[in-house]
Amino acid sequence: MVTFVLVTRRQVCTCLPAGALIVFNCKQNMSRFLVVLKRPLLALLLFLVFQTMAGMILLVARMVAGGGDTADAVPEAFFDANLMGIATFACNVLMALSCLYLFRRSLYTNSDYLPSSTHSKRSQVAILACILGTMALNLLSEMVALPNIMEEQMMAMCREPWGMLAIAIGAPLGEEVMFRWGIMGHMLRRNVSAPLAIVVSSVLFGLLHMNPAQVFFATVMGIMLGILYWRSGNLFWPFLLHFLNNSVACLQVWFMGDKVRDYSMVEAVGGTSVAWVMIVVSSLICTCILWWYVGGTENGEVKAENDNM
Repeated sequence: MVTFVLVTRRQVCTCLPAGALIVFNCKQNMSRFLVVLKRPLLALLLFLVFQTMAGMILLVARMVAGGGDTADAVPEAFFDANLMGIATFACNVLMALSCLYLFRRSLYTNSDYLPSSTHSKRSQVAILACILGTMALNLLSEMVALPNIMEEQMMAMCREPWGMLAIAIGAPLGEEVMFRWGIMGHMLRRNVSAPLAIVVSSVLFGLLHMNPAQVFFATVMGIMLGILYWRSGNLFWPFLLHFLNNSVACLQVWFMGDKVRDYSMVEAVGGTSVAWVMIVVSSLICTCILWWYVGGTENGEVKAENDNM
């Protein structure tokens, strides 16, 4: 049986403007979002510039030490751990200072666009939950076994004091100031929703690691770091988690040396089956605690963000 639906001219006339209005609003929202992304994209460009600068510093230092022989300078430059550590640490500090200037309008307005500060005890519990989450991510990363193109470079740096300083303190400092305080904070200040700001900053954080073994890990960890920053309104908590994660990796190489190449976290916990159980359980616990953490402030309620930007 065929059913005919009669549409009057008046209905058509009212539907067309409504559809046009929806399309117009979508275009307008997209254009506003692209405007919001201008400064974050500039920050990403700065990130790439400073990363390139670190490599150039190493190259120039080796050329000076080798009497200007470029052929000998290139291979050794990227494996001199102390020089690499000094250059990386300096570039991370410069990147943090550049972001402080680029997003300087956000420096004194955190309380204006972030919810009220969550009690420190909640943040401490959330940090413990995130540690469980990073353990699950480490197990999953080992089981997936994506190519780690920076393994030798990172291991070399973890054996030297300047390299450890760059990885454990320099990287968390520069990256948290840039991705959480700068990019994510700028988006929140421009009335972008918190979930979108967290996801965008986390995806950029993961992609700019430019290492297949780190991209997924860094993206998911970026979400945890973003939640900590958003709910606490304090950069200390994401910095602390980032510092702990990088420090554990450095200390593992420092104490185990070359034996770390043969170390398997999956075997240490009892095999693949046990590892999968731990991944699922740890992920569920982490998710539940972060859900609880997001759901309230020290006053027991979520306060609305200030719209007077």
